Amino acid sequence: MYHEIEGQLSIEPIIFDDDELIARGHHYPYEEIESLEITSSQLFSPYGILTLRTGGKDIPIPFARSRKAKLELAMRDFKKLRESGGQIPADSLQDGRGPVRPAPMDPYEELKKLKELLDLDIVTKEEFEAKKKQLLDL
Repeated sequence: MYHEIEGQLSIEPIIFDDDELIARGHHYPYEEIESLEITSSQLFSPYGILTLRTGGKDIPIPFARSRKAKLELAMRDFKKLRESGGQIPADSLQDGRGPVRPAPMDPYEELKKLKELLDLDIVTKEEFEAKKKQLLDL
């Protein structure tokens, strides 16, 4: 899971990474987060407040109100992550348009990339051959 809620003017971005939330220069591991809640602000204010509860303390994190939908999406994925015990099936993550499906892998494109790595001596001939057999189902 990765979501970045862009900042705006003096408001810093909020990042939901694989195992932590990063906001205002602090890293909050997911297992230490007790709750996340969007609290309301003034109706015409350009920002809202995400309240993060950790260690029994409420930490207010401002966010650009124009990014609220993106923040809600990240919070839904965070909740799914919590409910599933730390694993979210890739096809259940939302991007606002429906399920995310991995792009089909073209084995020949993968072979081209692998050949470049072989030519640069990043992978060995044995590694190249093993991966080639796997990609071509040989």
